Amino acid sequence: MAIDKKKVKTLIGIGGVALGAAFIGMEALAKKKKRNSVYDNEPEQKNPLEGKKVVFVEDENDPENADGARGHLEAVGDSDYKPGFYDKYGKRAMDIVLSFGGLVLLSPIYAGIALAIKIDDPGPVLFTQKRMGQNKQYFKLHKFRSMKMSTPHDVPTHMLDNPDQYITKVGKFLRAHSLDELPQIWDIFIGDSGIIGTTKKNIDFTGVSLA
Repeated sequence: MAIDKKKVKTLIGIGGVALGAAFIGMEALAKKKKRNSVYDNEPEQKNPLEGKKVVFVEDENDPENADGARGHLEAVGDSDYKPGFYDKYGKRAMDIVLSFGGLVLLSPIYAGIALAIKIDDPGPVLFTQKRMGQNKQYFKLHKFRSMKMSTPHDVPTHMLDNPDQYITKVGKFLRAHSLDELPQIWDIFIGDSGIIGTTKKNIDFTGVSLA
């Protein structure tokens, strides 16, 4: 059976136009959502240490952190961090291309998971967590919701009595296969996160500030 080259070229052309239109639309949406994702519309939620050079000050009166140390961060001046050419252009270009490809290829899976979540426990498909990104900027990290809507919202998960009782059936499957983290590809596309990650700068947990 002969391959109709004209039809193949036409299909490739249509596919290219569709992908181009999808990229332009998603890029426009990303720019629109960016301000909200880094709390520009909620200044009271922003990190007071954003853009600052900080040191860790030991203090036995402070609660113990996840690393077993007691203390807090204090600003010692403005950050002088400036991203290099690779971080600003090379890495960002790679993040955009790979995350866009991931969003397009995984879109049927996203739709299936969203439907399953809605059927299992009606409510929002996504939930957000406040995370600290580059230059100590807070941003909203997205995940598929795996907890029931009846879960206490003002109590951290690790402080709940028997937290497993609040995980939905779909949520257990998503967590077991790390599928709940798929929406983070959007966080990469929008520029809040990165595929490789970002280097934490201007913070030192020994008490000496870093440039």
